[in-house]
This record gives sequence, structure tokens and C-alpha cells, in this order.
Amino acid sequence: MGSRPCDARIDHVRRTETSQRSRAAAAYLALAWLLVQVADTVLPLFGFPEHAVRVVVIVLAVGFVPAMVAAWSFELTPEGLKREQDVVPNSALEVRTNRLLDRLIMLLLAFGIAYFAVDKFVLAPSRDAARLSEAREQGRSAARLESHGDHSIVVLPFVNMSSDAEQDYLSEGIAEELLNLLAKVPDLRVISRTSAFSYKGRSVKAGDIAEELGVAHILQGSVRKSGNRLRISAQLIDARRDAQLWSQTFDRPIDDVFAIQTRLPPP
Repeated sequence: MGSRPCDARIDHVRRTETSQRSRAAAAYLALAWLLVQVADTVLPLFGFPEHAVRVVVIVLAVGFVPAMVAAWSFELTPEGLKREQDVVPNSALEVRTNRLLDRLIMLLLAFGIAYFAVDKFVLAPSRDAARLSEAREQGRSAARLESHGDHSIVVLPFVNMSSDAEQDYLSEGIAEELLNLLAKVPDLRVISRTSAFSYKGRSVKAGDIAEELGVAHILQGSVRKSGNRLRISAQLIDARRDAQLWSQTFDRPIDDVFAIQTRLPPP
């Protein structure tokens, strides 16, 4: 007969521990769900690839196991983490611990619901509008490329290969002169100077430039100075295949900069 109260007490302690473990698991899952939702919205804004969200999900899923192991060994109390054997069952401290976990779960759920509402009714419309605008722009670029076919080109600013920074003006002047000459060719779509020169100093692949500007060809080159002579190199690239179609080097004396620009023939 004396063993029944003891057994009942053991069962009660086990039920209490199971309840605490369930609370810890619920708190972890609520926090993980909230973190995934935030990551799904915030990470793309900072340029992270799409698989970054999957990495967050995997890390949280893997972290569930050690979190539950820690929950079996330690208890979160208002006084901090304590080992399970240091917490007296059914004590005031255990009651406060359960209340703390309940409040934490409710707080996380409240944050999750609030975030869902903000994302659904505030962030989603602007995000969808941005995606629609991007899709329209890509459609317009594809339509321009299809309408002009291979008859489209961008003249990138020529690179100054000399140590004299003042030669930047000459390099840009040569590229601009070529752009003006090509713009006079009938049925040839030439990207404006503003868009073309925005790539100055940037390392961008030919395929990316072609996709961003909707062109089939890229004209680029470099300018080098040695004594009283200039060496101007130019290359015509098929941007979609990333293949060089034409290349030429011009050596000119520095007698008249404007004469150099006008005598340099386009490809």
C-alpha cells in the first residue's frame, strides 16, 4: 500500500518533465518558424542567393536535436539555466519556469502572427510590384533583342593601361567617338553613353552585360601610351556566346588627339 503514493509521485514527476520538454520543443519550433519567415524576406534584400534560406532551414532542423538534448539535461529558470537535478519537482521555481516557457511561446507566436500580417498586407504588395516591374523590364529587353536580332551593340569605356590618369579622358573620348560613329549606322541599335559608361571600373561578364542591356555585341578596348605614341586595342565580342569576333591594334603618334579619334575606324 505504501508504494502507491510513491508510484503516483513518480508518475506526476514524469508528466511534469514531459510537459516541460513539450514546452521547450514548442518554443524552439515557434522560434525556428519565425526565423525562417524573417530570413525568407530579409536575405534576398541583401543579395543573398535563394538557397540561403534553405541553409537556414537545415541549420535550424539540425539544431533541434542538440536543443532537445540540452532541454533534457538543463532547465531554463527565471534564475538562468540550471541542471535538472538541481531543480526540486513541484517547487515554486519549477512553477515559475513553466510560466516563463508559456509566456515565451505566446510571445513568439504573437511575433509570428504580427510578422505574417505585416508581410502579407504591407511588404508583399511592394515586393510583388518590384518583381512585376523586373519581369516587364526583362520582357522589354528580350523584345528589343529579338526585334534587332544581331544588330545591337554597346561600346564600353576603353581602359587606360598607362600610369597617367589624365589618359582616362582620351580613353573615354575614343570610346565616345566610336559610339557616335556607330550610332550613324542604319538599323543598328547602339546603347547610350550613360548606360555604357556605367560599367566603367566594374568587372562584369559579357553575358551579364548583354542580358542587362539587351544587346548582342560588345565593343571594348584599351589605350596604352609609350613616349610619343599611343597603342589602341579594340575587340568586338559576341556577348551571347562570349566569343571574340574581331580584334585590331592601332599605333598612332600623339600629334593631334582629335585626329586620332576621327581616324580610328569602327569595326
